[in-house]
Amino acid sequence: MKIFISYSTAELELVRDIANHIKPHAEVYYWTESKIPGQEAWLTIFKWIEQSDFVLVVITDKTVSRAMSVGQEVGHAKAKGKTIIPLVGPFVRTEELGFLSGVIYQPIIPGNPGPALKSIEKVILMKKQELETKNAIFVVGGIVALIILLSSSKG
Repeated sequence: MKIFISYSTAELELVRDIANHIKPHAEVYYWTESKIPGQEAWLTIFKWIEQSDFVLVVITDKTVSRAMSVGQEVGHAKAKGKTIIPLVGPFVRTEELGFLSGVIYQPIIPGNPGPALKSIEKVILMKKQELETKNAIFVVGGIVALIILLSSSKG
C-alpha cells in the first residue's frame, strides 16, 4: 500500500509524526523525505499521487495561509479518482476548505495528533485488507481461468 502526504512545509514536524505512525502499514511519500535531486518536482509529485492508494492532506491554519501547492495536489488526486483523507487543524474555518468540497475530513490537533492518527490507522488497515482481498480474488480467478484453459486445450 502506498500513501502520499500533501502538506505545507510549515507543518513538517506534524507530517513526520504522521508518516512515522503509518510507515509500519504503508509506503509513505512526502516531498521533504522522498524527493530525489535532479527530478522534475511536479512530475514527481503527480507520479506519487497516481501510484498511491490514497492521499492524506494536512491542513492547518499555516497551510491555508501559505500553500497553494496543496490545492494543486488535491486537484490532481481528485482528477485521478484517489481517495483523499484531509486532516484538518482546529483553527481552519470550513469556508477555507472549498477545494475539499464533499470530502469528509478528520480533525487533528497538531500538538496531540494521536487520536486522529488512530482513526487514520483504522482507515489504512481497512483499505489494506480490501486491497489484499481484491488481489486474492484476482489470483484465484487467474488460477481458475488457467485450469479451464488447460483443460479445454487437452480435450
